[in-house]
Amino acid sequence: MFRTPRPAALGAAVALVLSLAACQAETEAAPETSASPSASPTPTDSPSPTPEDPAEAAKAKNIAEAEQRYLEYQDITSEYAQKGENPFWDLMSGGYIGSAELQESEQSYWEQFTELKLKETGPPGSETVEVVEVTKYEGDPLKKDVTGQRVYMNVCIDNSGRDVVRPDGTSAVQNGGPDRVLMKVVMQGQKQEGIWSLDENASTGKKC
Repeated sequence: MFRTPRPAALGAAVALVLSLAACQAETEAAPETSASPSASPTPTDSPSPTPEDPAEAAKAKNIAEAEQRYLEYQDITSEYAQKGENPFWDLMSGGYIGSAELQESEQSYWEQFTELKLKETGPPGSETVEVVEVTKYEGDPLKKDVTGQRVYMNVCIDNSGRDVVRPDGTSAVQNGGPDRVLMKVVMQGQKQEGIWSLDENASTGKKC
């Protein structure tokens, strides 16, 4: 069994049994000048700070919220998996899964997971997740309704301390996959402001 994009957390190929400076700038002292007593000091204009681009600020906020939702998704799935339970309906009611294709694959995965009485071991989900980079943003971040806006991320999942075990304690994970797997993740905005759902969560097959 697994090392699959589990749909997510255990990343890499699931075998069927079920068939994832602070560099301080040095300031030089200005040379001393002798000013005549009658000379008035020349006022120095300090440059005004560049105003923040509202679109970039909104984009950064949306990206942070999308990343947080992905980490929440990982924590929910891991919490259930460590108890050998199915998180699918909680994920759906919380709006964590977006696309119909992903819904179908997650539902099938978790039904098989519980039927086989499997359990996940190791650290909780978000502790094994690192967002490596945001590769793309689609949509107008200034709109309050984030519907259809998308955040594309490369995410590294560290499976080195995790396993999926059968009731007898033996591992159901197929050997040979990398311990750290690079995932391609797409989060899509939904109608409610600030709600982001997982639209794609696929292993690239690459080590990270």
